[in-house]
Amino acid sequence: MGNWYTNVAVKGAQQSDVVAVLEELGRRAYVTPETSGWIVVYDQQTDDFDLSILESLALTLSTSLSCTALASCNADDDVLWLALYENGILSTRYASSRKEFEDGSEFPDLKDTAQVLARVFEKPEAKNVVLSMLRKSHGALGLLSLFLRIRLAYVVEVQRHLDLSNLLGMPRAAVGLGYTYVNKGETPEGMDRETLRRTMVG
Repeated sequence: MGNWYTNVAVKGAQQSDVVAVLEELGRRAYVTPETSGWIVVYDQQTDDFDLSILESLALTLSTSLSCTALASCNADDDVLWLALYENGILSTRYASSRKEFEDGSEFPDLKDTAQVLARVFEKPEAKNVVLSMLRKSHGALGLLSLFLRIRLAYVVEVQRHLDLSNLLGMPRAAVGLGYTYVNKGETPEGMDRETLRRTMVG
């Protein structure tokens, strides 16, 4: 069984303000401290894997806090899905397998998505490498990567997420973790669990 997780990474807001908005919404969540400008929210409800709920949370946080919000979902390591909002406006949306989505044909062109991600993470020179990562297929070809040391494809989507994180500086706390994992005791790498804030709801 692969990784299952959702989260929303926020840039341009304070941890206390993020917690306040979540509590106002009645959400059960954990919120990381700011690291390299980013805060990650692990929300219980989004771990039901209803993307409309996840995207709605990203939109609400982006709008309420006038900030950037990147929603991430990894479904059993088969599909990586991302949606990026800036000041309440959708900038781009991505899925590693568009055929899994009824509206997949309406997703932005991968070149546009790569350019947006490179801009938001202030790595404009990396847009072509980002595009290559976004384009790589998912499947058995990825096994050859173990021997050739060349990433031909992805066997697990958490690796694509990690590669994007390493290249762009996406928050590592958003890779491989969601509410369910954190609630069971897992903590983002290199982070003191005491620095996590849990919303006081219910």
